Amino acid sequence: MNTFKTNKISKQEFKTLKEENLLFITNPGRMGDEDGSTFIMKSDNELTIYRIDGWMYPREDNTNISLDDMLEQFPKWYDVWEHGVEKNYQGKYKYLYMGFGNGLSIDYSIYCEFEPYLNTMVEDYLKDKKDKESLKYAAIFNVWEDAFINMVNDKGYVLNK
Repeated sequence: MNTFKTNKISKQEFKTLKEENLLFITNPGRMGDEDGSTFIMKSDNELTIYRIDGWMYPREDNTNISLDDMLEQFPKWYDVWEHGVEKNYQGKYKYLYMGFGNGLSIDYSIYCEFEPYLNTMVEDYLKDKKDKESLKYAAIFNVWEDAFINMVNDKGYVLNK
């Protein structure tokens, strides 16, 4: 991970975001990314990547964005996090498990566009591995950011920096 150049966002700015503009969001797990979330917002053809950290060690002045703030701002994300692996789940996002509790939720409005990029990167990651099926989750965790950047470059999206 850590492919992205992320933007900072204040708690006040965060509270103005609309979940309808949320395209990608990670949920923390027990290993790998246990202290925050990466999320991508859209505005027309522009995409902005944010990173929220510090959930394990919040600031005393309450200026950090907590997990509770995230769940309140993005309730459909919380719903997919809780129910996304259920066979008949239908919500805003496609949920991809990334191992050790980590997950990636992708808005269905962009999932079909993103999926081929992700599949290509996952296949490349696993090509020399023996136990491909058990490593698929780790592959998604390790390559989704690069797959996203490849999609952005090919499709002409603008990354807001």
